[in-house]
Amino acid sequence: MSGAYETLEITVAGHVAVLTLSREARHNAISSRMNVELPVAWRQLEDDPAIRVVVVTGAGVKAFCTGADLADLPRTEDPEFAQQLASIGWTGRQCGVTKPVIAAINGLTVGAGLHYAADSDIVLAADHARFVDSHVAVGLIAALEPVSLVRRIPLGAVMKLALTGGDEKMTAQEAYRIGMVDEIMPLDQLMPRAMELAASIARHSPTAVARTRASIWAAKEMGLGDALEKGWHYILAQTQHPDVEEGVAAFLEKRPPAWRDREPGDLD
Repeated sequence: MSGAYETLEITVAGHVAVLTLSREARHNAISSRMNVELPVAWRQLEDDPAIRVVVVTGAGVKAFCTGADLADLPRTEDPEFAQQLASIGWTGRQCGVTKPVIAAINGLTVGAGLHYAADSDIVLAADHARFVDSHVAVGLIAALEPVSLVRRIPLGAVMKLALTGGDEKMTAQEAYRIGMVDEIMPLDQLMPRAMELAASIARHSPTAVARTRASIWAAKEMGLGDALEKGWHYILAQTQHPDVEEGVAAFLEKRPPAWRDREPGDLD
């Protein structure tokens, strides 16, 4: 599956896919080629019904993703599309992926790499990881990653990263303390823990997981009343889904459930 990409690798184990940013020599920075390949890869993962969870990580042991490659800046061939926010399609959320995504941050994370900390459902980090926002140091504006991060961590922490241009580096321990990272661990435990969580999620009804995830994210993007209404909509929809009957039957019969694969329209 990975052979179709120059800058990415995809491996699959059971219902779990691992998407690796694979430009180790450039600290997994996002190049013009990776910029093109990432949306294609995310769409491939979203469209495969056998894949229920995605783990995203970086190649090597030093860096997860050091942002845009200044020597080969991400670009699109269509200049009009390049002016649109939709042209940034590096994370699952940016590409409309509805499956859970776990970020396994294995090292230095800079600039655009912070999108993965902001957008992933669960964020794990090796204890040597560091987080930096260097946009303003090279005359660029930090106006996407911080806007997403401020939903997750305190305003002052975001400002300190964004305004100091990399002079202030956030450790994995500090990122955990303020909630940007959900767990930290030695590097050799990072991927095993990510795969353990992914396998746990993948054991459950794909539709119930997707609707639960969508309900929770709605709470970040809507007012409380609207988010509760959205959640109630999904609850009512799920009561009509065959996985409910199957889940109850499997529980009573003390057997593993046979879930139905996600279908288009399950999140309508």
